Amino acid sequence: MAKWESKGVFKGLKVLDFTIAIAGVYVAWQFADLGAEVWKVERYNAGDQSRIWDPYVNGLGTMYCSYNKNKQSIELDLSSPEGKKIIYDMVKEADVVLENFKSGSIDRLGLGYETLKEINPKIVFMSISGFGASGPLMKYPCYDAIAAARGGLSASNGDPEGAPMKPGNQNCDTFTGTFAFNAVLMALIEARKTGKGCHLDIAMCDVVMQACAETVMDYGACGTAQSRYGNHDRFTAPYGIFEARDGWVSIIADSEKRWRDMCGALEMRALLEDVRFADNASRIQNKELLIERIEEVTRTLFRKEIEERLLEVDVPASALLTFIEAYTSDMANKTDVTTFVWQDKIGYIRFYNNPIRFQDEISPIYRGAPLLGQDSREILREVGYSEEEIQRLIDEEVVGEHMF
Repeated sequence: MAKWESKGVFKGLKVLDFTIAIAGVYVAWQFADLGAEVWKVERYNAGDQSRIWDPYVNGLGTMYCSYNKNKQSIELDLSSPEGKKIIYDMVKEADVVLENFKSGSIDRLGLGYETLKEINPKIVFMSISGFGASGPLMKYPCYDAIAAARGGLSASNGDPEGAPMKPGNQNCDTFTGTFAFNAVLMALIEARKTGKGCHLDIAMCDVVMQACAETVMDYGACGTAQSRYGNHDRFTAPYGIFEARDGWVSIIADSEKRWRDMCGALEMRALLEDVRFADNASRIQNKELLIERIEEVTRTLFRKEIEERLLEVDVPASALLTFIEAYTSDMANKTDVTTFVWQDKIGYIRFYNNPIRFQDEISPIYRGAPLLGQDSREILREVGYSEEEIQRLIDEEVVGEHMF
């Protein structure tokens, strides 16, 4: 196998990645996309749990593929002394360590920050967990939906008269991963100035509560908080999702000028004469009636027609696209949102490019997600192991290359 060559703004940065759940895996993905060499440490003969999550193709989970492109996989038995020694040798070369086991698990393995900083004082060590390193819930497992439930996000999501609703598409994981990625970047800057790394701790539940900041401010100022407000804004009207002839459309008229322009563009000028809609405060007070009147018109028009008419007069509007419509749209195709990349075991599949661009250039995707242990030999060579040592470790089942 050809030697791995990283590119991008983080070329030369090495990340030791123990993460197994989406929040942590997302952080490593960002580093890998931007050129860091990410060594994904996986359990011997098991690997990342998402490898077998549905949906999967030819025995490989597509969620695993999505979050692990551009990484390298080393398969280790971390319970063995020699497996730990390999990690210690890798830490000497690394700049960042990422882990998101249950709080305290990494320390019990003998691979926690206090141990690793003795080997590399500049190491930046990020721990991501559901509930943080302290507090009454620290020992409990947490996934995206649990964080949304515990942090108040699900209670504030959904129709006012309906049930609470969990957010979709692993929102809590990616919120947390974004905070964690930023924190690691700040710590790396500090480590380069001082020569000393640090231990960072971030809890998914804390991040979710931060995402509900608007509701928290309501509670602090008024003593109450409206839990759900559905598809329409509490403070501006019209501002929300309206039914069209062929689906749904999002419309925002956030000023009196845009309100007038919207009514003109959609030929609803009679609404301008209705005192119940005279200003934003009146429209909020009569919001349900306003939605009904607007939809009497929008239901007769196609999404694209509504969008075109409103954008022509500078009123923010968009057809509500299905995922497939968005994924295959002209905008996605003409702005390099996605790239076809070879994925072992599956073939060519479409991956999202990283949305961060430098000088208007996308960060390239060099490879799909690695198979289990695909890079074990190469990583060990890079940290100084001979071919004889590597083969012995494989024969003794300390190191694996199962390639599934």
